[in-house]
Amino acid sequence: LLGSKGIFDNPKPVEFLKILTQISSTRDEYILDFFSGSGTTAHAIMEYNSKKETNHKFIMVQIPEETDENSEAYKAGYKNICEIGKERIRRAGEKIKQEIEAANAQLKIGEEPRQVPDIGFKVFRTADTNIKWNLYDALGQLDTSAMTHTPDLADFTEGFSDIDVVYEVMLRQKDVPLSSTLETLTDSGSRTYLYGSAYLVCLETEVTEELIDKLASLDPLPIKFIFRDSAFKDDINLKDETFRRLKSLIERNSGLEKKTYTV
Repeated sequence: LLGSKGIFDNPKPVEFLKILTQISSTRDEYILDFFSGSGTTAHAIMEYNSKKETNHKFIMVQIPEETDENSEAYKAGYKNICEIGKERIRRAGEKIKQEIEAANAQLKIGEEPRQVPDIGFKVFRTADTNIKWNLYDALGQLDTSAMTHTPDLADFTEGFSDIDVVYEVMLRQKDVPLSSTLETLTDSGSRTYLYGSAYLVCLETEVTEELIDKLASLDPLPIKFIFRDSAFKDDINLKDETFRRLKSLIERNSGLEKKTYTV
C-alpha cells in the first residue's frame, strides 16, 4: 500500500482486526487503538465499514517515535511512525474509494450503487497552550500597548494559528467531538469560525456593531459565542450590549426545555 516492502517492521494483519471488530462490536462503535503503529486498525475499520455498511469510527494514538536512518521507512521519507500511519490511512481510504467507484461503473440496470464510506480523518498532536490566559506581567501590570499595537502577541503564544486556538477552545467545552466540521464565516470577517454548526469563535482583532449585527442574524443561531476580550478595546458599552443582545437571542432560541448557554 505504501509503495514498497519493509516500511513497517511488524504490521498487524488487516483481516484479523476486521474479525475482532465483527465479534466485539455492534453496528456503530468507537474503536480505540492506544498503540496504533502503522495504522492497521484504521485501515481495517474503513474496509469493514465499506463491506458491512457500518459506521464505526476510529481513534488512533501513537507517539512520534523516530525511524532509524538506515530503515526503509526513513529512506522513503517517513521520519517517524506517525507519518507512516497518516500516509497509510490516506492511501487505504483512497483505495477503498477507487474500488467502490470502479464497481459502481460496472453496475447492471437496476443494481444499486454502493456508497463510499466516510474515509476522512483528522490528525492532532499534543502541545502547549496557544492562548495567553493571563495577560498580566510579573509586576501585575496589564500590557495595554501590546493589546493596541500587536493584539495577537498579547493574546496568543508565538507560532500560534487560528485553527489551533479554535480547537483548544473546543477542548475546553463539554461533550464537543473533535470530529465536527469547522468553517470560516467569510461574510463576518476573515477570522470568525463556526464549529459543529453550534459554536462561534470570533478571533477578529476588533469587534464592531456591524460585526455583531451579522453574527446576530445567523440562522441557525449558534448556542455559544466566544470573543477575544481585547477585541472590544476600551468600549465597555459595546461589550455590555453585545453580551446582552446575544444572550437574549440564545435564550429565546433555546426555549424552555433546552439548556441555555451564555456568551
